[in-house]
Amino acid sequence: MTDENMVGLSPQNIALEKIRPLPGLEEDKQPDKAYGSLVSSILINGVKEPLLLRPAEGGEYQLVSGYRRLRACRLAKLKEIPALVYDMTEQEALDYRAKAAQEADTPIPGKPVQEEKAADVQERERLEEPEGKAPKETKAKKPKTQPKAPEGPAAEGPAGTAITKILDSRLTPPGDKDKKSFQAPGEGEAFSVMLHPGYLKKAEINSFSVDREADDFKELYKSIERFGVKEPVLARVGADGELEILSGQRRHLIASELNYPVPTIIQQLDDDDARILVADGNLHREHISTYDQARALRMKADSMKRKAGRRSKGSKAAAYTDELLAAEMGMNVSKLNRLMKLSEASPRVCEMVDEGGLALSIAYNIAFLSPEVQDMVVDLADINVKLSNENTNRLKEVSRGEKLDYDKVRDVLEGRYPPPREVETEPPGEKSEAAETPAPKEAAAPLSIPPAPVTVPESPDVTETARPEQAAPKAAKQTEEIPRPGPDEPREAAPKALEAPDRESSYTTRIVLTGDRLRKYFPDVSMTPREIEDSVYEALEERRQRQEKLKQKTEILKGKER
Repeated sequence: MTDENMVGLSPQNIALEKIRPLPGLEEDKQPDKAYGSLVSSILINGVKEPLLLRPAEGGEYQLVSGYRRLRACRLAKLKEIPALVYDMTEQEALDYRAKAAQEADTPIPGKPVQEEKAADVQERERLEEPEGKAPKETKAKKPKTQPKAPEGPAAEGPAGTAITKILDSRLTPPGDKDKKSFQAPGEGEAFSVMLHPGYLKKAEINSFSVDREADDFKELYKSIERFGVKEPVLARVGADGELEILSGQRRHLIASELNYPVPTIIQQLDDDDARILVADGNLHREHISTYDQARALRMKADSMKRKAGRRSKGSKAAAYTDELLAAEMGMNVSKLNRLMKLSEASPRVCEMVDEGGLALSIAYNIAFLSPEVQDMVVDLADINVKLSNENTNRLKEVSRGEKLDYDKVRDVLEGRYPPPREVETEPPGEKSEAAETPAPKEAAAPLSIPPAPVTVPESPDVTETARPEQAAPKAAKQTEEIPRPGPDEPREAAPKALEAPDRESSYTTRIVLTGDRLRKYFPDVSMTPREIEDSVYEALEERRQRQEKLKQKTEILKGKER
């Protein structure tokens, strides 16, 4: 955005609440996380390029250019934003937007309006109103004194940090000595410099991948190829004396391929602040894999807890940090903890989650296993061995006390290991001597757990309402058995007295899950009943899909044998 009228023009600080969109223009529908990197840059470096506004009625302004910067500032919860105000009509503003989209050097229509002259523009609009129209009432009786606009260039730099030095540009390829020639800024300082991309390198703490096939990466590549790198990267002097990138890895990668200069802000940050910046730059990507997301969440949470400091025993600082991070990411604490546990899962397990072939709760169980066992589980899933919350949780328990190999892992997942315990039963009417002889009082503990019943019920903590096919034993003796027709026999209409109840109500079952059996599958006690219900249905749907695939595979194999 360049124009002859802009020479010597200082931006004004305009309140965000006074800025409105131009009529007839649709707002961007991108999600908030798509603005993550721009929000981080604004919080660190400030707004580098002012907005373009036109004055409107009532002391408000209409946005002509700079929607992304305005949206990012609102997400960053800023109060004001630097802007250039031009006196133009709405039609001139619309025409300028259309032309500027094709030609970057399109001249700005109208005349610039300085801050001290903004009141004159409002007065002119009032005088241009038709005669007889009542003037607008002003709520404020006492005139507000406007702060005097600062002279000179607008302030720039990280929040709370001033750009204390602008270094000379270094655009020639650097040698090893040149890379280590930067002096680290002091506390509250930052340096600005234009560099050859060879001066910068990827930070060691940044182990996240760059998806070059993503649409947002391709759009960024085209933008930098046409206009260059407009948004500076943030770097610090590393332990080896070279500059390492903390924010702007993709911009540096593209600039290196195009051999474009890279605007850089050099700031000295400690390791925890650096890790938080790196994690933020990845968490707010529009498309991020489960593997990268889990590691970024873990990195940020650990750094936030370390910055909070060591607290006394029983402190809830760690839980409070998780709540803050969960709220920032728009998820509950339970899902956050599951995702962070996936930072210990193998990339193959996370790929199954991304592809929709593995529920998050099952991947959470697998993450407790060693990397070798995790790969075995994925290999078995590829040959249609069913994975569920039950068998993966059982595998997790077995792995704590035994060394697992491929065959044993398969036996556990298919229910063959560990073998079920045999329960000895006695013929009805007979009692053993041990049962007749009471145990001595000294042997009984005060709070001993009652012994398990001789006959093990199907589900000790599942309560069901009686289904149509499960009549009470006494009622079954008093009711005459109704013969059912065979598959080839015609079905006659049942008498009204024996008509089946409504089909929907006949399959309605109330199930109550309680006790240790439920806790085994849902160890996270903070989960709500709705989350547990969703997890159960998720597991049932996965089971149905796998059974369907197995059935289709069996039919194909039978067809080949014939």
